[in-house]
Amino acid sequence: MLHSSLSSSGQWRDLIRRLRGSAQCLAMDLYGYGETPMPALENTQPFTLWHEVALLEALLEQEKIQGTVRLVGHSYGAAVALAFAQKHPDRVERLVLFEPVCFSILESGHAGLKDLESVLHVFDDASTASDSTEQARRFIEYWNGPGAFDAMPERLQLLFTHQVKKVDLDFQALMHPTFTAEALAPLADRLTLLHGEHTRASARALIEQLKHWLPEARVLSTPGGHMAPLTDEAVVNTQIEQWLHLND
Repeated sequence: MLHSSLSSSGQWRDLIRRLRGSAQCLAMDLYGYGETPMPALENTQPFTLWHEVALLEALLEQEKIQGTVRLVGHSYGAAVALAFAQKHPDRVERLVLFEPVCFSILESGHAGLKDLESVLHVFDDASTASDSTEQARRFIEYWNGPGAFDAMPERLQLLFTHQVKKVDLDFQALMHPTFTAEALAPLADRLTLLHGEHTRASARALIEQLKHWLPEARVLSTPGGHMAPLTDEAVVNTQIEQWLHLND
């Protein structure tokens, strides 16, 4: 189970509780979140999804899991799961992914990327690049709506402001060319894509592109928006549990 940006493995607590006794569950902290430190990078080394994939590979080796796995992911974590599956199609039995934000599959100038510009520019603009609070606010409000950041408890605002430097790396990884239709094609019949009914244009564009690339994949909507795995947790986790098909 792979979480979204500015989250942690704790995101999956309810789903793990539901699956107790039915499956061995592993929920990992991606780089820069939870108990996992920021990645150690050379100054000229780009950060990519393959760094996160290597982290997952190490966890599976540590846990001595050598067979196939069923992957669950949300947003950034869903993109990491998709990258792992593209690299190791023989190791993945099923994928249940909620709005994987694999932005690199959209062509430059796509309307979905234009919708994202309102948040991207606060990471690129030199006048705001040093303002971690404004970056966190813009990122949170892009996905959760105006006023969402200021409505949060101060402890969460401080946590997200501290973690937002990793979001910059997340965007670098998500924009780095990673996926191809040909490489993902073998996964189509094992893939379930979930999306919120009221999500952002950027996330809708990604679902549409993946549907175009992988017409055999299942695509289903849930209540809520991009953050539905948190805001509508019970409904989304019921869907995830269903499409994991743990009993077959």
